[in-house]
Amino acid sequence: MSLRNRSSDFGVAQSDQSLTVSSTAVALTIPSATYSAMLTNGAEPVRLRWGTPTASVGHYLAPYTTVELFTDMGDVKLIRVGASDSVVFATYYGPS
Repeated sequence: MSLRNRSSDFGVAQSDQSLTVSSTAVALTIPSATYSAMLTNGAEPVRLRWGTPTASVGHYLAPYTTVELFTDMGDVKLIRVGASDSVVFATYYGPS
């Protein structure tokens, strides 16, 4: 497996966020001048969608998986899949 993006594609780490994902869709809090974000899901499955996800609609993120975001991050929302909340950790990258 090879990396598809260079570290310079991310920018420089600007800030972090821990987001509790529950039964109501929640959005990320994107800092200004953000180029990209890396999200790591916690102990429970969640769904991610550009728009409003449901427990059965959206990209499925298994526990402890990571996803990289590069476009339209302000439209991204997450929701839990099962009966338990998950904590998603986000790192936001931007200019140096």
